[in-house]
Amino acid sequence: MMASLELFRLFVAVYRAGSVSGAARDRHLTQPAVSAQIAALEARVGEPLFRRTPRGMQPTERGQLLYAQVEAGVDQLHAADRTLRGYVPGALPLRVGGPVDALRALLPALCGGAGAAAGLHLSVAPDAALLTGLREGSLDAVLASRVPDGRALSAAPVADVPFTLIVPVGWEAAPLEPAALGAWLNARPWVSYSVERPTTRRWFAGTLGVRFAARAALTVPDLAAVVQAVGLGAGASLVPRWAALDAQRSGQVTELELPGAGGAGGTRWALLSRAADERRPELLALVGALRHRAACLGVSSGS
Repeated sequence: MMASLELFRLFVAVYRAGSVSGAARDRHLTQPAVSAQIAALEARVGEPLFRRTPRGMQPTERGQLLYAQVEAGVDQLHAADRTLRGYVPGALPLRVGGPVDALRALLPALCGGAGAAAGLHLSVAPDAALLTGLREGSLDAVLASRVPDGRALSAAPVADVPFTLIVPVGWEAAPLEPAALGAWLNARPWVSYSVERPTTRRWFAGTLGVRFAARAALTVPDLAAVVQAVGLGAGASLVPRWAALDAQRSGQVTELELPGAGGAGGTRWALLSRAADERRPELLALVGALRHRAACLGVSSGS
């Protein structure tokens, strides 16, 4: 007898969630029911599909092969089921979350085209809360600079974002030699986005070859405020290049064009969605609009 479609749907849910508990939440079942169904499918296949480990359900080679065979069909079934329940592409709002600075930079793309057509709802929250909302279904997509481990989420690259060094207008010319530049910056005040300054510390150590030791003049978790503070003469800072473009073009800050300043500490934005929704037309359109906006900001589309 042929295995039921529901067995395959449960198998894909466990594969993507990486756990029985995650699949149970996704399919609105109890954990024992999911375990029993997976055991039934394994009995039909004749060999294990998963290894039970402390880190969750790890697919065996046979499990990986079966997933490659059935995942597209299961996703098509998921889409057909949504249509039968009255789902019309674009009729429901897209619920997108992300960090406030990134959403602000990409707002034209979110407010026009795909975003406007879908009646976009935006959510700003800590990364962990956003990912939880995405996994549990209260969000449709999350803009993130870190792609979490696991198979439950799909990541569509949006932009590769370089960082740039900005200083107040009127500061004396900076030395070009990396170690000398590091000493020059360490003798001046610094404006930071966070107390930890992970990107700044990595850039100093990796590119300049010196430890970051500049005096903290101001720490504010808002990139627009960081750039404004540099323009007011508070100190230097390392920021995503897009955040400083307007201030640099209008002459409010000076951008130092230095070897390595743009590459070290660069990050990639991606639009995360549930694996089952990665082909959803509204999300595909939104990814395209975000990539176009990224190109307008002067950064790589990341595609």
